[in-house]
Amino acid sequence: MRRQLSNLRFWILVFAVSWLTMVVISIASWPDPGEDSPEQLAAEVTNALRANDFHQLQPLLAIGGEDVAKSTTEHFSSARVEGGFYRDGAVVVLYTRDGIRSEFKLPVESQDGRYVINPVITPRG
Repeated sequence: MRRQLSNLRFWILVFAVSWLTMVVISIASWPDPGEDSPEQLAAEVTNALRANDFHQLQPLLAIGGEDVAKSTTEHFSSARVEGGFYRDGAVVVLYTRDGIRSEFKLPVESQDGRYVINPVITPRG
């Protein structure tokens, strides 16, 4: 046993197995994208846009990933996000820019029982 503990190959093997186990566990426990309800999704999208945080917005997107999250948050960088809610199949974000109040609609989709936004409209067929 003592000889095995001082063997470099043994420790390399232990490290490799431990690392692979950690990767598998972290992938298995990775949260699903989106939220459980459209109302929760609206709240999270509003918080992400208010904070101008594309990392917070990215897991709420149906498609597009980091690039779409960045461009969406950049759209709100010079605006004041006042609130958001779910209405008629979309998250509606209320914001003010240069004294003009507007709303921005983000279509909501259901993927595997979770709700996500799709700021990029994709053709279906």
